[in-house]
Amino acid sequence: MTGATARPPVVVGVENTEAGRIAVEWAADEADRRGLPLRLVHALEGPVGTPRPQFAHAADGPDRHRDAQRVHATSWAAQPYRDADPIPTSRSWGDRFRDAGLAAIDTAREVALAGRPNLRVVDELVDGGPIQVLRAQSEGAEMVVLGSRHLSSTAELLTAGGIAVPVAAHAQCPVVIVRGPEHRSRTNRFLVVGVDGSRGSEPALAFAFDEASRRWAVLDAVFVTGLHASKTADIEARVKLAESLAGWKERYPDVVVRPQVAHGHAVRALVDASHEALSLVVGTRGLGGFRGMVLGSVSHGVIHHATCPVVVVPGTGAEPE
Repeated sequence: MTGATARPPVVVGVENTEAGRIAVEWAADEADRRGLPLRLVHALEGPVGTPRPQFAHAADGPDRHRDAQRVHATSWAAQPYRDADPIPTSRSWGDRFRDAGLAAIDTAREVALAGRPNLRVVDELVDGGPIQVLRAQSEGAEMVVLGSRHLSSTAELLTAGGIAVPVAAHAQCPVVIVRGPEHRSRTNRFLVVGVDGSRGSEPALAFAFDEASRRWAVLDAVFVTGLHASKTADIEARVKLAESLAGWKERYPDVVVRPQVAHGHAVRALVDASHEALSLVVGTRGLGGFRGMVLGSVSHGVIHHATCPVVVVPGTGAEPE
């Protein structure tokens, strides 16, 4: 674990899926860009009734379990390993889940270090469910990064595989849901941030400006009004957007900002604006230009429909849910 004076890590949830691999790559790039350590975290959660192994895992390098048997059958990581050597029947289920988690972490470490020789990587195998584990990991982290299973909103709420929404809803730091490989255009690099004029959207703006500055990217700031907004409402939206951006543009003079007022449903407008963006940044709270920019409405919607990484930034807590 990091000490009180240590730099906050970029935390990524490790799972043995293609989505998990893409999330590790994104998180490793981000940690390398920020000069921060990358923390690989695998939640050790077996089926109900599975005995828990007694162990104290330390991040002591990839050879710590060179001869471990591997099987991957946890609820969080659905794709099984297939090893040539059979697993002895004398081994407990707890040991098997532990070895599976260690194997997943080793694979993630290899992915993270590929092409990033100066990246510091630490890892943790934590007993517990992924939602609870990653919420706890968010305290003191720079951000938490998750892969996306591309679940529908209904499936996200009703299945054990859906962790993005509950983690993002209660995390203490920004949560990034990586829905696919990053758009890497060299000529049209931009991020999108949703703005609603409320104080609750300021943390999202802070993250978006900082990220755009780090990545030498244009920032599209999008304010959404109703589909049939009046001319007066449109003018008011543009004024609120300009006021929201004023201080940030002075703080980040290197960032080119493209203010946009869009009309229609907030989720659809933000998803459309973020097509081929490096990321889409939204807040968890806010009751300004479009009502309900809270997780479960706008943030919830873009998690499931955006085609780029989605960054959900905790709000100030001033506005009610």
